[in-house]
Amino acid sequence: MASASFVEIISHFAGYMQIFEDIARDRIQYDETPGPGPSGDYTTLRPNYHHRYAPEDMDSAASPVPEVIADDPMDMIRGRPLKLLKGPQDPDFDFFPTPPKPNIVLPPGGGGGGGGGSEFNIRVKYEDGGAEIQLTVHQHNFMRDEDFNLPADFLVAAEPLIMSLNSDAMATIEQLVANASAEIPTDWWMPQNDAGATDFLITHDAAWADRDGTPDEHSVPAGYYVNGELQEPPTEPRPPIELKELPDTGDGIGQWASMGGNYSINAALLVDIGESARTMVVLGDYFKTDAMFQTNTTVDNDEVSVSGGEGTPSVTSEGNVATNIANFVQNPSIYADLPSYWAGPNWIVDVVDGDYYSVNTVSQTNYLSDNDVATQVSSEGHYNLVSGHNQLGNLAQIFDGEIHYDLIIIEGAYHGMNVIFQNNILLNNDNIVMSADGTDPSQSVNSGHNSLLNEGAIENYGGDTFDGLTPGLQQILDLLASGVTSIDPELGSIIAGNGGPLRVLYVKGDYYDINAVWQTNITSDINVLYQLQNEPSPDLMALDPDADVTQSASTGGNELANDAAIVDVNPDVIYVEGEVYTDSILVQANLLPVDQDDAVNGDTDTLVTELIAFVDDTQDQTNASPAVVTNSVQADPMASVLH
Repeated sequence: MASASFVEIISHFAGYMQIFEDIARDRIQYDETPGPGPSGDYTTLRPNYHHRYAPEDMDSAASPVPEVIADDPMDMIRGRPLKLLKGPQDPDFDFFPTPPKPNIVLPPGGGGGGGGGSEFNIRVKYEDGGAEIQLTVHQHNFMRDEDFNLPADFLVAAEPLIMSLNSDAMATIEQLVANASAEIPTDWWMPQNDAGATDFLITHDAAWADRDGTPDEHSVPAGYYVNGELQEPPTEPRPPIELKELPDTGDGIGQWASMGGNYSINAALLVDIGESARTMVVLGDYFKTDAMFQTNTTVDNDEVSVSGGEGTPSVTSEGNVATNIANFVQNPSIYADLPSYWAGPNWIVDVVDGDYYSVNTVSQTNYLSDNDVATQVSSEGHYNLVSGHNQLGNLAQIFDGEIHYDLIIIEGAYHGMNVIFQNNILLNNDNIVMSADGTDPSQSVNSGHNSLLNEGAIENYGGDTFDGLTPGLQQILDLLASGVTSIDPELGSIIAGNGGPLRVLYVKGDYYDINAVWQTNITSDINVLYQLQNEPSPDLMALDPDADVTQSASTGGNELANDAAIVDVNPDVIYVEGEVYTDSILVQANLLPVDQDDAVNGDTDTLVTELIAFVDDTQDQTNASPAVVTNSVQADPMASVLH
C-alpha cells in the first residue's frame, strides 16, 4: 500500500499537463571565414586569399595539389568544406609542402643525400649574442654553541679557563686548516668565485700547453676511488645520511650528558647542459680537466677517568671513520641512440664577438664551535644534560643551459674544467671525569664514533669523440665567417641536424666552460665534563629497590659530510683543428695522526683538574690574562672560512 505522503503528491499534480520533447540539434561547426561572392558583385569586400608560397619561390616550389574529392557527395553541393581539414603550417619552414617531421636520415658518418636537391638554397640568419652565464654562489653557516653548565658561584672564577679553552681551540683549528691546505697542490689554489676560477684556468691551460700536454702528477684513469684505491662501484647507492635522534633516557635515577652528536652537511648538484650540441668545432686547442680534491682531518685526543662504581665501566673512545669517495664516470652521448637528419633549410646563427663564458661556482661552508664545560652533581633525581646535537646544512641545485644549439663553432680555444674541493675538519678533544660516592651506578662513556665523509662524482655524457676538420666542414666555416645568407643545400648533409631549423652558436674568441664546487665542514667540539653521583636516600631507593643508578656521558658521534655531483653534457662529436688535452686528477687524504697531541697547540688536559677544584670550593680567585690569537691571512683554498 502506498504511503499517505506519496498519495498526496500524486493528487496534487494530477491536474497538470506535462509535455516532454527532445529536439535534435545540428552539431555542424561552420567555417567562419567569408566565402567568395559572385563575380559580378562589386559591392562586397573582396576575399583575402593567403597562398602558401611566396612569389620568389615560383621556380623552385610546385603549386599545391588539388584536394581529393570527399566521400560525402553533398560536399560538392555545399561548395566549400565546413571545417579546415589541416592545421596551420609550421612557421619554421618556408617551403611547401612541409613534412610533419624530418624525413631525410643521415647514415652513420655524416654522409647521405643533399637534403631535397639543388632547386633551392639554405637560408642563413644571423643574430647577436648567446646565453652566457657567470655565476657565483656562497653558502655559509657559522654557529657558536658554547655551553657552560657551572654553579653560579664558580662561573666568574672559571671565566679565564673558558676563554683559554676557546682561544686554544681556535689556534688548533687554524693549524688543522693549514694541514689540510698543504694536501692540495699549490698550483690548484684558486679564489672561490667565477672570475678567480676563470683566471686560474687560463694560467693552468697555458702551462699545460707549454709542457706539451704532459699529464698532471696526480692524474688517474676514470673510475671509482675509495681512499685512494680504485674499486668496483657499488651496485646499490649508498643509504642517505639520517639525522640522529636523542636517546630516550627514561625517568630513572642518575646522570646523562649528551655533548656531541653534531651534524654538518654540504650538498651540491650542478647540471651543465649548455654544451649539449650534436657537433662542436674548435679551431684552436681543446682543453678539458676533471679534478677532485678530498681531505678529512681529525684530532680526537680523549682523557677519560671513571671511578666509584664496583662494576666495570663501559668506555669507548675509538670508532672514528674517515672516508673519501670519488667517482669519474664517462657515459655515452645523449645522441648515441638518436638518428641524425639533414641540417634543414633554415639556419639561425648566434654570433658572439669575443670570448664566451659558461661559468658556475658554488662555495659551501659550515663552521661550528661547540666547546662545552659542564658539571653534574646529583643524588635524588634524573639529570639529563644536552649541550650538543646541533645541525648545520647547505644545499645547492643549479641547472645551467638547455639543449639549444645543434652546432657550436669556436674560433679560439675551448677551456673546460669540472673541479670539486671537499674538506672535513674535526677537533674533538674530550676530558671526562666520572665519579660515584656511596653507590654502585652503571657507568658508560662514549667519546668516539665520529664520522667524516667526502663523496664526489663527475659524470660526463659524450665529449670523448674527436676528429679533424673535413673539407666540407671547412667550407661551411668559411661561408659562415664571411656572413653569407645562402648556402648550397648539399652542405646540409655534412652537419647533423634535428629536422627543424639548425641552431648555431658562433664564438669569435675563446670558450670557457667551468663548473667548480668548494665544500668545507669545520667542527670544534671540545668537551670538559665532571659528573659526581651521590648515594640516593634510602627512602627513595625503597620505592624501586631493583632500579639501577646510571652515569652516562656521550661526547662523540659527530658527523661531517660533503656530497657533490657535477653532470656535464657534452657534444656528440668534436672537430678540433689544434691540439687536444684531456686529464682527470685526484687527491684524497685522511689526516689522522698517531700522536695527535702534536696537532694541538693548547693543552686542554689540565682543565678538568681545575674544574674539580672549583666544584670542591678550592677556588683560585686570581684571574689569568686570556690568551690572544691573531688570525693570519692564508692564501689557500680554505683561508676564508676562518675570517
